[in-house]
Amino acid sequence: MSVAATYAEALYEAAYAQSAVDQVRGELNEFAEAMAPGSELREALTSPEIDEASKRAAVSEIMEGSHPVSLGFVQVLIDRGRIGEIDEAVAAYGRRVDTAEGRVVVTAITAIPLTPELREKIREKVRAQTGRDAELEETVDPSIIGGLVLRVGDVVVDASLRTRLEEMRRSLETAPIDLSTAVEA
Repeated sequence: MSVAATYAEALYEAAYAQSAVDQVRGELNEFAEAMAPGSELREALTSPEIDEASKRAAVSEIMEGSHPVSLGFVQVLIDRGRIGEIDEAVAAYGRRVDTAEGRVVVTAITAIPLTPELREKIREKVRAQTGRDAELEETVDPSIIGGLVLRVGDVVVDASLRTRLEEMRRSLETAPIDLSTAVEA
């Protein structure tokens, strides 16, 4: 289990015990957005020149009114020198919540937007194979040319035309060619 998953599990248990799973998820997503790479907040909270007490005080002020579980989680990340990993921890928490609520998040990458019919087929396939409802996140990437790439957790199913063409190219590059018969013809 990754460090982020370990933190996410502990966070989920604490939030669940206080009936605050969704509130904590929302607050931490907002905080993680504020901690975007290059932001002043990220620079300050990850700076070795700023002491932990100052970082904790700043976070307490920023998160005033947040659920104590949310604030406590960010404080723990600061105390353990892991505040720079907030994105991974919050994403892992989101996956943990989805799992607990019987949802699976499927990322579909296509060259053009999905039709409503294909969207529903994907959901039905996931439901049939996992027994869970699928929350579909769609991304359009014209570079895949055609087909689609599905990502469910750590599993990636790449049925894109770009990948098939790349596999064909590699196959042709490594195919043995007998030049002696080619010259005779």
